[in-house]
Amino acid sequence: MNFSTMDYFVALAEEKSFTKAAERLAVTQQTLSAHIAGVERELGVRLVNRKVPLTLTYAGEVFLGYARRFQAMRRTMGQEFRDIAKDERGLLGVGIASTRGHMLMPATLARFQREHPGISVLLHESENQELISLVKEGRVDLAVATVPDDEPGLVVRRLCREKIVLILTEDLLRASCDDVAEARREAARGNLAPLARCPFMMLGKADEPGAIARRILERSGVKPWNRVFSKNSETLIELAARGVGACFVPRALALGAMSRHPEAGLTAVGLGDDTAITISAAWRDSDHVWSVILAFYELLADELVQGESAMLGLDAKVAAGGLRA
Repeated sequence: MNFSTMDYFVALAEEKSFTKAAERLAVTQQTLSAHIAGVERELGVRLVNRKVPLTLTYAGEVFLGYARRFQAMRRTMGQEFRDIAKDERGLLGVGIASTRGHMLMPATLARFQREHPGISVLLHESENQELISLVKEGRVDLAVATVPDDEPGLVVRRLCREKIVLILTEDLLRASCDDVAEARREAARGNLAPLARCPFMMLGKADEPGAIARRILERSGVKPWNRVFSKNSETLIELAARGVGACFVPRALALGAMSRHPEAGLTAVGLGDDTAITISAAWRDSDHVWSVILAFYELLADELVQGESAMLGLDAKVAAGGLRA
């Protein structure tokens, strides 16, 4: 076995096909199959079930864990020697949810590329739990997600608290309740019962705003009228601007939409105190942390500070009547 063994096996496990894995690795299918068979002989166990679709045996799952750890260690070793040589080149893998990436990455990456032109960035967009798995396995270098401070195997640095709000048009808000002021007061306490008639547009259960929405609705005793389901917050916001329904989104996204669509009469309804999400940056806890990872984290934290200042400016416009709230 060698480093290629690990690359071959991980590709096969992810692609679940000798043909697709061979194409990804730029080797022949016969070469890949012979290599895996050789590893099985060396270990004395069967690693894969050779049928369609291909699956891993129990031994194969165990070997996959070792293979990914070997890949992560090799990557860390290469990064450490690049730091020693002061050679700032390479590929930085960043994991982030698509909605959060839409909010944070454009400004962050533009500045990062100016300051670190030798580094390419590969974004992995996925749901929160998958992002934690990706960084633990070394498949990304850094994840921006909701991560427990004491998550085993990871260094976790808090970035910000992200408030979730309900966004809808003023017309829909008035049509969905008997008393708008009371509905707002109750929503601020985490009770959406006064808005039981409102049509909601929901994110997936694995999406944090989606999970928060379901928790609030259940706690409020509301069996929601779900008009639209989607994994994309931006799509739901555009539908909200057209009066289709109400959706639960991060405050920054809501304020941005209100600024972009002044004609829509969008309004943001604040929710209870327990609807804020702690966003952190996380990377593998190892003997050496690539300087590029730390540079990206510091730049991201700085951009978030600037972004919060911009949001305070939008909040001021809301308070002054320039936008509805």
